Amino acid sequence: MKYYYLISSLPELEIDNSSLSQEQLFETIEVISRNLTPEDQVVLNCLLQPNDNRNLLYILFREYHDFEIRSFSGPVSIPIEVLENYRREYSSLPDYMINYLNDLSGTFSSLSLREMEYKLGEYFHEYLLNTNSIFLHTFYAWQFKLRKTVSEINLKSYPFLHTRNEEEEFGYPGTKILHTLTDQSEITNQLVPMVEANDLEAIENKINGYYWEFANSWQEPFSAEQVFAYVVKLIRLYRWKGFSSKGELAKAKFEELIMKLKQSQSSPKMPVI
Repeated sequence: MKYYYLISSLPELEIDNSSLSQEQLFETIEVISRNLTPEDQVVLNCLLQPNDNRNLLYILFREYHDFEIRSFSGPVSIPIEVLENYRREYSSLPDYMINYLNDLSGTFSSLSLREMEYKLGEYFHEYLLNTNSIFLHTFYAWQFKLRKTVSEINLKSYPFLHTRNEEEEFGYPGTKILHTLTDQSEITNQLVPMVEANDLEAIENKINGYYWEFANSWQEPFSAEQVFAYVVKLIRLYRWKGFSSKGELAKAKFEELIMKLKQSQSSPKMPVI
């Protein structure tokens, strides 16, 4: 499927200087959604659903463990009010989420927060494996390796932090080889000085650059993959807008959290999302 009109009408996105607000970024995602085929809409939803998963977990954490989250993640494919009323809105949820809720019904109070998170991740990634989307498989395999690298860097600077286990990696078939992407050693060399300096803005900006590099590797003009790559940028800009607007407050909260973790052993019950 070619999307000549849609792609040509989308605003240009710049990694370090976007005049679009979070609201405008989300509106752009909605415009894209309205113009996709049903098959491509599924792929778009899969790019947004990690935020849906976090939001569902926040609701379940609050319900079963009295663990309150101050704000939800965005952008989303499932409205928050639907997730808040998930028992009455089953028909509006994706299959993997319905299966997760049904299969684990009656066990959430006995599961730790981290176990709840890992199990939902397993359901989601099994769902991704069945999409037969080369873009999705390539993106999530690449993202796993990037996050694993960042986690290893953080662990060296903050050895008391929890890191994800090796078995969490999913073997996605038929991924596209993107030769232009920065390799693991280069990422480590670039990020270590920023982590050591506790420069959160520089770290986030550099990671944005890796996502931009990934998105720009999909070169077929006006293709569905080019639309999905654009959405990857939109999601990162949405996150960046929220991060940068917090400024020094975000940094102060991070330093406060680090001090608390240093003074107490990290609980295996805590989530890592």
